[in-house]
Amino acid sequence: MILGYTLGSGDSDKSLTAFNKYFNTIATDTFSFDEDGYLIGEAPKEQLSYAKKKNINTYAVISNFGEQDFDADLAHQVMTDKLVKNRFIKQVAKVAEENGYTGVNIDLEAVYPEDRIPLSSLIKDISAVLHDNQIKLMVSVPAKTNDDKDNAWTWPYDYEKIGNYADYIQVMTYDEHGSWGSPGSLVSMKWLENTLSYSINNIKASKVLMGIPAYGYDWNLTDASKNRIVQWDEIQTLTKNDKIKPTYNKKTESVMFNYRDKNKQEHVVWYENETAIEKKTKLVKKYKLGGVSVYALGNETKAFWGAIQKGVK
Repeated sequence: MILGYTLGSGDSDKSLTAFNKYFNTIATDTFSFDEDGYLIGEAPKEQLSYAKKKNINTYAVISNFGEQDFDADLAHQVMTDKLVKNRFIKQVAKVAEENGYTGVNIDLEAVYPEDRIPLSSLIKDISAVLHDNQIKLMVSVPAKTNDDKDNAWTWPYDYEKIGNYADYIQVMTYDEHGSWGSPGSLVSMKWLENTLSYSINNIKASKVLMGIPAYGYDWNLTDASKNRIVQWDEIQTLTKNDKIKPTYNKKTESVMFNYRDKNKQEHVVWYENETAIEKKTKLVKKYKLGGVSVYALGNETKAFWGAIQKGVK
C-alpha cells in the first residue's frame, strides 16, 4: 500500500489530481469527535468521488484533535464511558458505510498512560463492528523502539494487541525531532530501522505502514517560540537561494541547512530530500512491510513522489 493523507484543503485536492498515479490509497483527515462520542466533520465528497474514479482505496481518519491539539480527555471519554464508547463505535461504522469508505483510520494521540488497556479494548470493539460490515481498520501509532512505561507518549500503545485487531498499523515514523525540542533529523536512518524492527517483532510485518513526512522543521535559534513546520515546496524555494547550502548528513541520511532571516536571526532546517526518501522507502522491501504512508498531500512535488516510487520498487 502507498497511502497519502489528505486534508480538507484545496492543496490536497491539487495533489490528488496531480500525483494520484503514485499512490493507491488515501486517508481523509477531516473527522474528530466530541465528549459524547458524536463525530464532527464531513467527508470530502469531491476527493472520494475522484478516488473512486481512479480506483483508489479510501480511509476515514477519525482523531481526537481538539480545538488546538490532540485531546487526551476526549480519547479517555470514548474509551472508558460505556455509553459514549458504544455511540462512538456506531458513529464510526455509520460514516464509513454512508460514504463508501474502504476503511477507517483511528488516530488517537496524546493518550493518557493509564489508558493503555482501555485503548486496546476500544480498538478490539471497533474492529469487531467494522469487520462485521466488511470495513477495514487502520490504527495510527507513535513510533517507538521499546515498550517503555516511563515514556508517557508511547506507552499507551500496545503494539501486539492493537496489531492483532487492526488490518493495518500506520507507524508514525517521523518527528524524531520537532519544533518543540532541539534541532535534528525528523527521521534518522538508525532510529527508523530501530522503530521498524520493534514494530515487526510485535506486529505482522505485512500490516505495518512506514511513515514519511512531506515537510521539515525550521528552528529559530534566537527565539524558539518561532520554531515551525516548513512544507516540502517551501523548502525547495528556500534552497534555491545561493546563500543556502544544504548538507546531506550521512549518519542520519537526512538534510539540513542554516540561514539568517531578514531580522538577522539564525535558523536551522532539517528535512528529507529525494535521496533520503528513496533510501528510507527501500526499507519497505527490506522488512517486508505492508507499505508506506505520507503525511500529507498538498505541498509535495513530482520529485518527492518519484523518490518514493523508486524506493518501493
